[in-house]
Amino acid sequence: MPRTHSMFFKMLSTRSRVQILKLLRNHDNLTVDDLATQLGVSAPTVSRHLQLLRMQNLVTFNQDAQTRYYRVNEAEIAKRISAFLQDLDITLPNA
Repeated sequence: MPRTHSMFFKMLSTRSRVQILKLLRNHDNLTVDDLATQLGVSAPTVSRHLQLLRMQNLVTFNQDAQTRYYRVNEAEIAKRISAFLQDLDITLPNA
C-alpha cells in the first residue's frame, strides 16, 4: 500500500478522528470547544486530532481573531479514496 494510502487510513483508524470528520461534515465551521463538547473529550485532545487531520489536509480552517473554525476537506477525502480504489483497479458503478 503506498505511503499516502497508509497515512490516510491511519487517520481514519481512530474513532475520535472519524467522529470529528462526521461532525464537521454535518456542521461546518466548528471550533475546538464545539467539537470537545459534542465528543465529551478535552479541548487539547481534539486539538491534537485536528492537528493530525490538518497535516493530511483532511480538515481546513478559517481564523477569526484567535478562533479557528474547522471544516472537513471533502475534496481531499474523495481524492484519496478514489486513488486507493484506482490502485486496486476497482471502478465504482455510477450512482
